[in-house]
Amino acid sequence: MIRAVIYARVSTAEQAEEGYSIDAQIDTVRKRIELDGKQVISNYIDRGISGKSMEKRLQLQQLLKDAKEKKFDEVWVWKTNRLARNHLDLLKIVEELNKSNVNFKSCSEHFDTTTPQGRLMMNVLASIGEFERETIVDNVKMGMKQRARLGKWNGGQVLGYISAKSNKDDTKTRLEVVEEEAFIVREIFKLYSEGRGLKSLTNHINKLGYKSKKGNMFSINAVKEILMNPIYIGKIRYNRRENWSEKRRKGTNKNPIIVDGGHDAIITVDLWEKVQKLYSQRSHKPNRVYSGSYP
Repeated sequence: MIRAVIYARVSTAEQAEEGYSIDAQIDTVRKRIELDGKQVISNYIDRGISGKSMEKRLQLQQLLKDAKEKKFDEVWVWKTNRLARNHLDLLKIVEELNKSNVNFKSCSEHFDTTTPQGRLMMNVLASIGEFERETIVDNVKMGMKQRARLGKWNGGQVLGYISAKSNKDDTKTRLEVVEEEAFIVREIFKLYSEGRGLKSLTNHINKLGYKSKKGNMFSINAVKEILMNPIYIGKIRYNRRENWSEKRRKGTNKNPIIVDGGHDAIITVDLWEKVQKLYSQRSHKPNRVYSGSYP
C-alpha cells in the first residue's frame, strides 16, 4: 500500500477564515487519500506561519528530511499554496521530493508531477498563487500608506507611546503618551542639545538605568533613531524602509511620508530643530576614537 503524508499550513491571518483551518485541511485531504486506497501514516503541520519562505517552517524541513530517508511515498496538501506561495520555493521543494522518489499531490488541483503535463499545470497554478499573494501585499501597502497620509498610526512599538484602541472604533488604534517613557525621551533630546555626543549620551543613560521599549540597555543606534524620529513632535512618518525583509538598508526611501499625526507631541519643535541642526553639523566631523566611560 502507498504510504502518504499530509502537509498542512495556516498563517496567523488565515486562522480565522473558514476552510483554511488545520483541521479542515487535514480532514479533506485524508478523505481524498483514503478514497484512492492509500494509507495516511503522518501529518506535518506548521501553525501560524506564512508561506512566503521556507526557513521558519520547521515541519516542512522535517518533511523534506524524512523524504530523503524514504519514510513515505507521497506528500499531499489541500492546495498548492499551502506548500509554498513563492514559485521558486515550490519548485525547489518538489525537486527535492522527486530526488527522493516522492510524489507531490494536491487535493484541490489535479496534476501529477511525474508527468510533463502535470509539472506544467503545477507551474501555472504556482504562478497564479504568487500573483495573488503579491496583489494582496500591494493592496495592504496601499491602504497603510493612505492611513499614514491621514495622520493615522499603522502600529508598532515606539518609546514614549503606546498603541491604544479607539473608543469609537475598536479596529483602529491611536498613540497615547506613556509618561514614564516620555521622560526618558525628553532627557535624551535635552542632553544631546546640551552638547553630549551619541556615545557619551548612550553611556550616561545606561548608567542611570534607563531602559528601551523592550527593557534592554540602549545602543548608540537606538539613541540616534530616537533623535531622528519626528513622531516626538506629533508627526507620523511612514514608508522610510521599503521591502526591509528583502532589501534591508538598501531599501531606504529618501522621501518617506511625514504628516501631522493625531497624537500629542513629547518635545517642542524648537528643541527638535536644535537637535537636528546639531546632528547635521556633527555628522560632517570625524568620529572620536574615545568618547564616554568605556574604552
